[in-house]
Amino acid sequence: MFPVKSKAIEEQELWKKIEELESSLKKADDLSKPELEVKLAKLKLKLNEIQFPKPKKSTAVFELELAKKQSQYNDLYEKYSKLRQALGSVSEIDYKQKEKELKFKLYSFLLEKYTEIINEKEEKTIGEIKGLIDPDDLSIQAILAELISSDYSFEKNYLTIAKEAFDFVVKEISFVESNLKINYWMAPSEILRHKIADDEDIAVFLCTLLYALGDEKAFVVVAELENLSTHTFVITEYKNNFYLFDPSQKTPFEEFSGKKEKVIEKYSFKNSKIKRFLYRFNSEEYEQFAE
Repeated sequence: MFPVKSKAIEEQELWKKIEELESSLKKADDLSKPELEVKLAKLKLKLNEIQFPKPKKSTAVFELELAKKQSQYNDLYEKYSKLRQALGSVSEIDYKQKEKELKFKLYSFLLEKYTEIINEKEEKTIGEIKGLIDPDDLSIQAILAELISSDYSFEKNYLTIAKEAFDFVVKEISFVESNLKINYWMAPSEILRHKIADDEDIAVFLCTLLYALGDEKAFVVVAELENLSTHTFVITEYKNNFYLFDPSQKTPFEEFSGKKEKVIEKYSFKNSKIKRFLYRFNSEEYEQFAE
């Protein structure tokens, strides 16, 4: 049989443990204190039971204290767990963001290094530029198949369907302002796949949709603004009204419509108004404006 400890020995051991815990408690941080306080309360309760075998009022006090400390510990541990999870998520996000920034830095360097080669490859003749407005493109035709019905008429329904086409481009394609000194052109299928385009490509995309609807007066226009930057948009005329469409700004369909002079005067991009048109083109025409 195992020897049975006397109450006196057990009481002395408990006192020793209590003193050690109280000493540790003085040095503990805020996170460790609740757990130590719970252990201390348990030891005091056990000591009280040895000293007072019959239920006493003090036992109930210790039980309440123990329950309170246990609750505090559980609450703090739950907050600590959530904080660790949040810190882990933030660290992961920071790491991924840093990784993206490093990749972007590398890609920018490579693009700048081979800018001349890319520009030479992407250089187009006037005929090829006009060919960008291709109403027979399968991606363009697929979009129009969802917008027009069999009884579509340019004279009767054009503005209604043109608005739907404009809204589609504004909603589905995100404008990205490229600061790279690279000439490139995205095909409609590429724009639809990636859902992004710069101002030139998004204007060509919209103009092609309008041209495919029968609007032979729709043109892509590259303009110089008052801040000396260039910006591209679409213009057309329909039933004695002039329209300027700039899907990169996500303005309403008829925001810039009416008399040509007033529309041009009203229009601006990033608070900069039009200084002059540089050139315009569609499937049939290419016109460069004299300074």
